[in-house]
Amino acid sequence: MPHAVQYVAVEAPDGEVVGYVWADYTAGTLKWAQRAATGTDGHRLGATWSAKVAQAGERGRPLAGALTGLARDAGTGPPVDAPGPEAVAELARTVTDADDRRLLAQLDHGDAPAWRELAEAYAALTDDDRDIRWGGGEKNSNGSIQVAYPVYSKPLWRVVAALWGIGAVTPEHRLSASADPAVPPRGRLQPADAVRAATLLAAGERISEGTVDEAVRSGLFDAMVRALLDHHATRAP
Repeated sequence: MPHAVQYVAVEAPDGEVVGYVWADYTAGTLKWAQRAATGTDGHRLGATWSAKVAQAGERGRPLAGALTGLARDAGTGPPVDAPGPEAVAELARTVTDADDRRLLAQLDHGDAPAWRELAEAYAALTDDDRDIRWGGGEKNSNGSIQVAYPVYSKPLWRVVAALWGIGAVTPEHRLSASADPAVPPRGRLQPADAVRAATLLAAGERISEGTVDEAVRSGLFDAMVRALLDHHATRAP
């Protein structure tokens, strides 16, 4: 009698675990769990495996046989026992050192003018730039309410724009799959989390206006820029 839940890890050619095929023998289901921190290549491979698992589940084979067959395709060893579905979900939430290294590799430390632009733009910020005001919200003549929007100063937006120049805004951090970074208790971000924050601020603002405003208020904005500049100081050629 198999364990209540068993899973198989699926790896990319470079050894990165992109997700897990898992069988819940109690519920009688075969599922795919994509690892949230994978990059663009891992996400594409995960989509292929998601379809493969769905097809295997539709064939009506016994779960144990279907999982064993997928384990052979994955080439990562036989199915592993797990205490329950939450254990697989926890594996899928894991962020590894390799994930951090992949994000840090996006930074262009050789582009000195881009890093100088970020440093100078950040140094030029004033308290007034950080006091972000909102426009809109007024009632129109037809009775509709205008959508409110943040009004960012040019100096503040200059800092956000500079994040693109150094490579800190990257699709390797997939916003939809990961929790937003937060300022740690002592206010210092790890460099990889600063890349995650930069992608959230610069790309996320286009999706949800006010993302930068919230980051400024929480301290994430300043922690991100300081972490990026400190990291560059140790890596610049």
